Amino acid sequence: IGIGGIGMSGLAQLLCRLGYRVVGSDRDPDSPGRATLMGKLRGLGIELCKQDGEGLRRTRPDAVIYSSAVEADNPDRTAAAEERVPEISRAQALNAALDQVGGTQIAIAGSCGKTSVTGWVTSALRELGQSVLMVCGGFVREFESELLPGNFFSDGDPTWLVYEVDESDRSLVAFTPDYGMVLNIGTDHHERTELIRLFSRFLGNCRHGGVTNVDLANDLAPTTLEHQACFANLFPSRQAVGAVTPTGYTASAEGITVSVSGFGDVATHQFGPHSAANAAAVLALLGILPGLPDSDSLPVSLGAFKGVRQRFEVIGQAENGVWVYNDYAHNVEKIAAAVQTAQELGLGPVKAVFQPHGYGPLGFMRDAFREALPKILGPEDELVLLPVYYAGGSTSFSPTSEEVAAEYASAGLSVSAVPSREAATAEILGTPPKPGVVLVLGARDPSLPAWCHDLRTHKVR
Repeated sequence: IGIGGIGMSGLAQLLCRLGYRVVGSDRDPDSPGRATLMGKLRGLGIELCKQDGEGLRRTRPDAVIYSSAVEADNPDRTAAAEERVPEISRAQALNAALDQVGGTQIAIAGSCGKTSVTGWVTSALRELGQSVLMVCGGFVREFESELLPGNFFSDGDPTWLVYEVDESDRSLVAFTPDYGMVLNIGTDHHERTELIRLFSRFLGNCRHGGVTNVDLANDLAPTTLEHQACFANLFPSRQAVGAVTPTGYTASAEGITVSVSGFGDVATHQFGPHSAANAAAVLALLGILPGLPDSDSLPVSLGAFKGVRQRFEVIGQAENGVWVYNDYAHNVEKIAAAVQTAQELGLGPVKAVFQPHGYGPLGFMRDAFREALPKILGPEDELVLLPVYYAGGSTSFSPTSEEVAAEYASAGLSVSAVPSREAATAEILGTPPKPGVVLVLGARDPSLPAWCHDLRTHKVR
């Protein structure tokens, strides 16, 4: 149920690989934003149907898999209850499927960057001659093909199983990987104390090894894991003795070259200071995995990674001269990293156009975002809030983007809200030609990338 979601579609591909017959439903399987994904799922032999219960009654599945985004009164869940079909959560199904594959499991956790790091670890391991299976929360460019959308990949007989786990629905604690990583702790789903509890429990579930950010060393519960390593951000908040640490980087049109303690210069195709930290995290993990080549080979392996769609993805230059970029950033930390990366391009002022990915998440980040914005926005930068993306389910429909924008503007911040994408398009492209960057931010909504391409090709009136 909800097979058009990034996590559910990745699981569906894994189940196909294991030989299961997979049928999937979605609220709007033929929407423009999902057309490519759905076409590839059909090409893999997955049958798609509307989310009205009829497909379930007709196919009589052995089990129904649902995610936390699917409410209890969903028509397919109602039909499953009536037909007495067992229900399995996505996390339970993914855990069981990975166990069927076999191999050594590596789970990537954290509030920011886990999708990019999942793809990066997979890419680096394959560059080192390893056989890998990946289930990812984004479309990794080097694993896209005519058959696969890019959020799932598998070699023939994988030794390593790399996947990301999610704290938003607390499902990360359902997994018992061999190796785990905690990148950071953000603010967009739960209070910090609850997140620390969840991430500590996740590390406690790991069998052999763990990698953590040195900034979290005093927060996360200690473990007795056999193999442990730390990495640091570019400017760690605490002394990073013994941690894999990025000490600086140089930027180019192709990506950044990061200087990493103990590894020297590491050339990448990624951008921004957060990518320097991600590179250190990948190297820290590779350093504790058994059976890999010597450490001299590890930095070179990071150069193969081509990135993930919607992770500071270059869309192109619009007719009025602005450059359009798309990023999946949806919490304070990710938005700050994306805006800083755009500023480093030197193309002019940054107009960050953010679509909140739910009323609950916007409420959680409301105060922290207001406090962080003076440091995020440059003197000529501005933030534009699109209407909140509503994916269904119960909600208070509060706060709205208009309410939050008005609060921020009254605090002297350069923030406004628009009632629609059409209004945003008119504001972005209806001005005289001038240099600058339009950075479209937001998660969950599959139509956002298509709108970014529309912005680039839109004719200025």
